[in-house]
Amino acid sequence: MIKIKEIKFRNILNSVGKIALEAQITTDNGISEIASTPSAIIPGKREVLTINDIGNDYLHELLEKICNIEIASQKIFDTILNDYIDRIGANICLALSLAFARVFAKNEKIELVEYILKQSNCLQSSISTIPLVAIFSGGVHTDEKKNSIQNIMLSVNIQPFSEAVKAIIELYTDIENKLKEKDLLKGYGTSSGMIVENMTTMEKFEIVSNSIKQLNYEKQVSIAIDIAAEHFYENGEYIYEGKIVNSEQLYDIFNEYVRKYNITYIEDPFDSSDEKYWEKFRRENPNILLVGDDLFATQEKYINNRLANGVIIKMNQVGTLTGTINAFEKAKSEKMTTCVSHRSIETEDTFMCDLAVALNAEYIKIGGPRRGDRVAKYNRLLRLEK
Repeated sequence: MIKIKEIKFRNILNSVGKIALEAQITTDNGISEIASTPSAIIPGKREVLTINDIGNDYLHELLEKICNIEIASQKIFDTILNDYIDRIGANICLALSLAFARVFAKNEKIELVEYILKQSNCLQSSISTIPLVAIFSGGVHTDEKKNSIQNIMLSVNIQPFSEAVKAIIELYTDIENKLKEKDLLKGYGTSSGMIVENMTTMEKFEIVSNSIKQLNYEKQVSIAIDIAAEHFYENGEYIYEGKIVNSEQLYDIFNEYVRKYNITYIEDPFDSSDEKYWEKFRRENPNILLVGDDLFATQEKYINNRLANGVIIKMNQVGTLTGTINAFEKAKSEKMTTCVSHRSIETEDTFMCDLAVALNAEYIKIGGPRRGDRVAKYNRLLRLEK
């Protein structure tokens, strides 16, 4: 049981140098904690609305309701937030929800991981999560806009996490140096994936595959791709790499990738409305982890294993810690693989790392090992390992 004495909001900078909101909750017994939340470049169609207006009259009403009353649990607090989420937005609600979780954990004198675990039906936490590492960025993460795959990533199945990090640095740096030698590296995307010009998707796959092979990681490291097809879907067709293609043609393109390269993970290959091809891909590629992000939007009501066998978990798609855990547990009840994920525009907040460890998520997406906001997540996981 805690009583909130004061709630403050402040403006901080996010990973693209714009304003993000940070919430600070202070209790009547002097405990104070903060939390900030990420955002998307282009939110998915099924996500809870994002608003960053702290001058909102409904927010003032909410703050009056939750201050100076005793709150017995995270679920009770998040239920109150849910009553306002459509009017004040997912990001503000989530910042409050996560700050409350940190306050409650400190009040109970337990680690955040243990606190999150107690909110769920999970039996134990684990640091065995597999990192997905952005190598090439495209799509809405770059100037390529809607024409290409959003991220080509490494799936690094090495334990413990500290050893995985060594492999990540080695592979990322090797690819980075090869691109620099050929004057192909033009910058870094929002997920710290590298941006290049005048390289086809196949050429990107080749350079990643060659580095994996040359550095002797073939048995432990494979390729993962986040296609984010919703962002290049228009009027029943896809505009992919500058060409208009239908669902069948796009399906054939992705099948060719799978035949040629060691791809083990594919995220959002089709628009959420294109269920026929989700089902077809799921049926005809049983060895590929087919993952829904925009498809499910961390919403319990959308999650089912008919269309995919993996689920992306993004806290600000649903807006509360309780809602996030509910989505996670729905995925587990459907026997689906889970991946806790960052967003394209991040802050230094590392709550997602504690979430992934507490809930024993199979995968975590934290981007490439560049930029302070991504490095903060790597460092938090390293600390949790110890």
